[in-house]
Amino acid sequence: MVSPKTISVTLSLGSEAHHASLPEMFAQRGMLRRAVRFGKDLDILAPDGDAVKVIHRFASFRLGTRLVWGTWRRLPTFARSTVPMVLWSGITDRMISRWIPPCDVFHGMAVSSLVSLRYAKRLGASTIVDSPFRHPASWQRDVARDCATVGLDPKRCERFMTPLMIRRLMQQYELCDRIIVYSSEAQRSFEPFPCSSKAVVVRPGIDHHVFAPIRSSRTDSTFRACYVGRIEAPKGVAYLLWAWKRLALADAELLLVGRDFPEIHSILQDAPPNVRLTGFLSMEGVAKCLAQSNIFVFPSANEAMSLALLQAMSAGIPVIACQDTPAQDCITPGQNGILVPARNTEALADAILWCYRNRDALALMGQAARTRIEQEFTLSHYVQRLIALYESIVS
Repeated sequence: MVSPKTISVTLSLGSEAHHASLPEMFAQRGMLRRAVRFGKDLDILAPDGDAVKVIHRFASFRLGTRLVWGTWRRLPTFARSTVPMVLWSGITDRMISRWIPPCDVFHGMAVSSLVSLRYAKRLGASTIVDSPFRHPASWQRDVARDCATVGLDPKRCERFMTPLMIRRLMQQYELCDRIIVYSSEAQRSFEPFPCSSKAVVVRPGIDHHVFAPIRSSRTDSTFRACYVGRIEAPKGVAYLLWAWKRLALADAELLLVGRDFPEIHSILQDAPPNVRLTGFLSMEGVAKCLAQSNIFVFPSANEAMSLALLQAMSAGIPVIACQDTPAQDCITPGQNGILVPARNTEALADAILWCYRNRDALALMGQAARTRIEQEFTLSHYVQRLIALYESIVS
């Protein structure tokens, strides 16, 4: 077995919260060879003792991103697709590939690391694709199903993968040595397809210091249910809004945190007045909303693993989520949350009503949720799981 300290790793990952601190964490372990950091700028990082330093910044990245997103936002809804973003990812991928050094492991992000992956393989690296999706065929099927619920053509939904995006994904799956998926449910979605033997579960972690219980911050007695994520049809938000309207609870509020999409506007317009939208918030803003909430409701049935769900559990809040989804990897029904059948408005309403009527029980469930995160889903746990994977493919 190779010692972790001797494994050199190059990272080309996204801006997701569980990826953000990886360069520094691997630098501290003496494993980082190089890293790509996406944000307002596109930076190439190298280790600098226990920290990292920027060794190159792509001056064209910020302007290019603004042009792509600006053009995309000006298109009418029916004409939008993921094509401009996928093409821009391909351009940035080529820019990044020139900075890939010889290393033991190249760990890249699905869709945006095809050229870099090819280059890393030519240099002799073991290659990993980090896939935050279920298998594309399974993903497409469920996006279409949830869009049909609100009468939306799935091809007009941003979450529906274009043929170009699927082709890039499948090319990466075929080329790489391992495909990281975030849950056992995501792994099962690969089973009927080629490359299924490459799919390995590496459950993510979250910053349990940012998302921590702060019960003293409650300033009112309102029963508050919170949802965090994209407010769109494929996330099952329509079922949540229908369930909430059906309940008509007194002294209660449904808090929707995230960007709302046009496809859900007609349902939002019909929502009761005790539904509040916050728009997109920072991690600290999300943590404050969670601290003011009694329960977290996550009605999505099409997930690889929701970081928002883990963040809510870390904040000490019981979670209502769907059966036969990645939520089963972290929720024990009746102990730290509740699982209901997916796409079932009545069952979702019943679960919310039980929480509304049994608020004393929620505190113990919230404590159990926090304990589960501390035991299995911190960033340190996530890094340990990654290192174990790196060791296995290098050895």
